[in-house]
Amino acid sequence: MRELYTYIWQSSSSSQISACLVALLTLPLTLIPIELQRRIFDDAITPNNLNLLIWLVVIYAAVIITQQLIKFTYNMLCARAAERTIQDLRSKLADSTSATSDSDDGSLVSMITGEVEPVGSFAGTAFAQVITEGGVLLVIFGYMLYTEFVLAWVAAAAFLPQALLTPIVQNQINQQSKKRIEQVRAVGDDTLAVSTGLDIPDSRLPRRIGAIYLLRMIISKLKFGLKAILNLLDHSADLAVLGFGGYLVIIDQTEIGVIVAFLSGLGQIRTPWRTLINYFRVASDAKLRFSLLSKHL
Repeated sequence: MRELYTYIWQSSSSSQISACLVALLTLPLTLIPIELQRRIFDDAITPNNLNLLIWLVVIYAAVIITQQLIKFTYNMLCARAAERTIQDLRSKLADSTSATSDSDDGSLVSMITGEVEPVGSFAGTAFAQVITEGGVLLVIFGYMLYTEFVLAWVAAAAFLPQALLTPIVQNQINQQSKKRIEQVRAVGDDTLAVSTGLDIPDSRLPRRIGAIYLLRMIISKLKFGLKAILNLLDHSADLAVLGFGGYLVIIDQTEIGVIVAFLSGLGQIRTPWRTLINYFRVASDAKLRFSLLSKHL
């Protein structure tokens, strides 16, 4: 994995630094809407304070607009880093192949047209996404701990099985992905051989195409199975907050505004949590692809 990150940094360091700096700007703005929601319920709606309600809603709208402007800038910087990496990979593959002629033409077409893009797409967010999503998780969870310590840990416990299960399933997906990439390259070589008039066994090309189909179906079962399990585990956090949090409200240990803020916080956590899980999956796939590409760079 170190070789992949080193290459990404060398090919797009300026864009990576800019994206990371912009990502840091999003962290303070993540917490403000949650606190505003709590204050709207407890300080404005409950005591019937219309003036305060108007001001809080105006502030909320301004925060949301600012968030979107920063997010647009962040996405554009990440896109630039991704495209620079893709461009660099394609140039190096073309140069090294023309110089050494080690790669079969069919494999080269597969590498340049299809295999570099997943690596480049990951490169766009390789550093900034960890700062953005990891920072959001820490900020929101810290707020939840400060607001209601025990309830925060009850909600966090529901996310632990996801962290344990994802690497296990992803390892199986990677093994099948490596086989699929090898078969796709072989199909490219066979197709080119047929087009140039070379003889290959009649059954070899259909057999390889069939193997690709089976491998893709296995990968789909693993990916969608994992997604279904993660979604089930996701909802358990909401149930924990509603159940245990409702109990605390009933015994006058907390306020209803805290429960609303926690449910909103879980909604805010869910997106970066899923993004980080997907980040791990994409990073693992990019590492696999880069290790196969690096033999030809």
